[in-house]
Amino acid sequence: MEILLESLYFAVPLYIANSFATLTLTIPYIKNWDTPIDLGKSFKGKRILGNGKTFRGLLFGTLFAVLSGIFQYYLSGRINFTYLDYKDKQLSFFILSSFLLGFGALIGDMVKSFFKRRIDIKRGQPWPPFDQLDFLTGGILLYSLYTIPNFKIVLILYIVTPVGHLVSNIVAYYLKLKDVWW
Repeated sequence: MEILLESLYFAVPLYIANSFATLTLTIPYIKNWDTPIDLGKSFKGKRILGNGKTFRGLLFGTLFAVLSGIFQYYLSGRINFTYLDYKDKQLSFFILSSFLLGFGALIGDMVKSFFKRRIDIKRGQPWPPFDQLDFLTGGILLYSLYTIPNFKIVLILYIVTPVGHLVSNIVAYYLKLKDVWW
């Protein structure tokens, strides 16, 4: 059970970035900033990413991931970790780590969207298991350029993330934050 909790703790910036990129649709004053990252451009006759990947989502998803990392820093001194090497880590470690995890998560989601457009899967249409693991893979890959994560934690995340992703999508659908439940 301890490794599961530490795995989820490690992944907070990933999950926050992925969630807040969507939740920014509900924030007044910024919800209308819907400029797509691909600026409406196409590649070989197909949109590069589509309208669902916006600068707003990238910026605020990453920002909230970093804020979650700062919060984790203040909590980390009060938690005894077994699998995570957080003892004596400075605030700068948590800021950089959460940035890499959060930004990487959103980049992973964009890479998946690029490939979905290439094979004519429309925005919002399911593409399992890539829809559930794209952000996790992107975040862990970018984070791994800085420091190698614990293998057991990564393995646990690849097991629990698809379930959590499905549950969060269903909740977002019922809250009318997403048009589809998957």
